[in-house]
Amino acid sequence: MNSSLTKNRLVLTKDKHTDFKNSLLDIWNQLEIPKESDESWRKFPIASVDWKELQFDSENIATSGSEKEYEEYSLPEKTIDSILSALLKYTPKDYFAYLSLVTAPYYEIILLDEGESIFSFEEEGDEPRHSVRIFYLQKGKTNKTEIQLQNFHTSENLHMSSSLDFFIAEDSSYLEILDRETSDMDLYRFRNVCLLTHSDSNIKYHYYPIGGFRSKLFLDAHLLGKGAEVTVDGVSALGGRNLKDLDMEMFHHADHTTSKISYKAIVTDKSHHIFTGNLIIPPNLKKVTAHQESFNLSLNKKARAEANPKLEVLAEDVSCTHGATVGDIDEEQYFYLLSRGLTPEDSKALLVTAFYGETIHSIGFSEEVKLALETRIKEILVGGK
Repeated sequence: MNSSLTKNRLVLTKDKHTDFKNSLLDIWNQLEIPKESDESWRKFPIASVDWKELQFDSENIATSGSEKEYEEYSLPEKTIDSILSALLKYTPKDYFAYLSLVTAPYYEIILLDEGESIFSFEEEGDEPRHSVRIFYLQKGKTNKTEIQLQNFHTSENLHMSSSLDFFIAEDSSYLEILDRETSDMDLYRFRNVCLLTHSDSNIKYHYYPIGGFRSKLFLDAHLLGKGAEVTVDGVSALGGRNLKDLDMEMFHHADHTTSKISYKAIVTDKSHHIFTGNLIIPPNLKKVTAHQESFNLSLNKKARAEANPKLEVLAEDVSCTHGATVGDIDEEQYFYLLSRGLTPEDSKALLVTAFYGETIHSIGFSEEVKLALETRIKEILVGGK
């Protein structure tokens, strides 16, 4: 991880907050490594994981902070209490989310400024890595943040990483996030992302994961105040034997809230992509709008893509839609391009680019950034053509 700390990157050590740590451990002691019989893990081959090979011992978890001294920068006590309360309340009861909370030597709080930000986080080596990051945007501010999360090593050993990332947008704020996740081909990645939007705040989260061996993502968005909005989109591009299992949920807690999930996946070789989306709207809410869509493109008969849309709508004054598609390249379009003189490779590349291009070009970042995303995806799917 990039360990440089500035006035906007602060360190919070859980050991200094006794009540929080005790509550955290009370929950942790009730959790265990998930099984394939658990609904959220039934598609992930968790039973086949060799934890010893990953150098992970579930019976010997260090719950105290590192002996290394970290400076805890000054924050208003009210803000710290609010952040710790949010961690306890909204972190899903997932084993790996709490593994990150109890084993991370410290939590990094990133105070987002007005304007644009770029943050790089790097993980190296074969030992298990655990981290917690909180991105915090104050009331009335606007920020666009690009996150570059990279994991790499030099051996051929399987290894693992768990992380928990919170994005908190206070009242009347706007936060747009581009999450560029890059993993080496031997990595088991277990990741939880939580989005918290308060009254009249707006979060747009763009997710672009590349590489890895096996990965499981839980993304939970909570629309906490009237007028809150959340949009989640992105593209997964999978090759080789890569498996990605994405589980995204939108929780509406207030009237006049709006959410949308629009996610695309392209699979080739023997890769496998699973998308599960859920919209949760409790009774008595009014004027709620929620949409969910998943589009999947398969480039090889041995590749698999699955879409599992869900709705838990208990209110009446709502507008909700959902949809999902899984298919191959459109043969009619393919043969039309061939008839216009394009080669089979160029025809395929053009149709694949058209499939995900609209999603990339809708993000509010520079053309240079968008081109870099396109290049990464092309390298995996069509050899950069």
